[in-house]
Amino acid sequence: MQFFYIDYMNGDRKERNVGFLRVERSGVCVGLRGVPAQCGKRCSVYAVGDDGERWCIGDVALKDGYGMGKLSWGENRGFEKCVRVEVPFYKNRKGVCVLRESTHREDSYRESKPSMDFQKVTRVSETEFEPEPVNEAPDLPDKIPKDKWEQLVDTYPHVHIFPEAQSLLIKPKDLVVLTQRYHSLISNSFVLHSYYNYRQLLLFRFDEKQTSENEVRAADLEDTKTTYYLGVPGIYYEREKRIALMFGFEGFDIGEARMCEESKREIYEGCFGYYMKQVEI
Repeated sequence: MQFFYIDYMNGDRKERNVGFLRVERSGVCVGLRGVPAQCGKRCSVYAVGDDGERWCIGDVALKDGYGMGKLSWGENRGFEKCVRVEVPFYKNRKGVCVLRESTHREDSYRESKPSMDFQKVTRVSETEFEPEPVNEAPDLPDKIPKDKWEQLVDTYPHVHIFPEAQSLLIKPKDLVVLTQRYHSLISNSFVLHSYYNYRQLLLFRFDEKQTSENEVRAADLEDTKTTYYLGVPGIYYEREKRIALMFGFEGFDIGEARMCEESKREIYEGCFGYYMKQVEI
């Protein structure tokens, strides 16, 4: 069994994530979230072969943009014959999930990603990857801001995930910006496995207001506590949570706030989000 990430494509541009795909020998389980209202109450799901052949493997019923369905590959077809799965939405918008690279160049999907098979996480070793060079410091601005976080904000792309946190998009080599005690994360198997599947890591900053014990002087002594977390993308399952804990990631936060109401942050089996580890910069 393997898990894949479905991209929402607007033409050739990837805008966000629109769900997940669980691949089994008999077929696939498709989970869709945040599907455009223009699609109505049902979406067709197509498998695409290495030679460009497309065949419909079924429909997924939708309610308020959400849907889940288990579909079979079809007669004389299977996972081995499929290179990607597509879910047409409307006009040039569609969901695309790449299972493997096509050998036909004209059929290759430029935003392809390898799968995230969490059953293999426990067997990953650092020697299976070739980490990006870490001896090169990231490009920093000529004018150094007043603190390190501002310096990072000027250097790395911003991503909005949680309303109460700032977040920056980084790579494994960028973990050198953390204090030295966290530099071992550069070769952490869990971090590398996730990055080479999702091509992203996130550095979060949470600011929590602290209030003085003296309620009378609280307004004058109000302070802010700042904490930083490294967020590693993944799918939430109890088994994967235990594996993440073995690699030092103590928490999980759902990453679908942009696809639903910000207040709906309840974690559930199969949701996409970020395994979190508190760090220092």
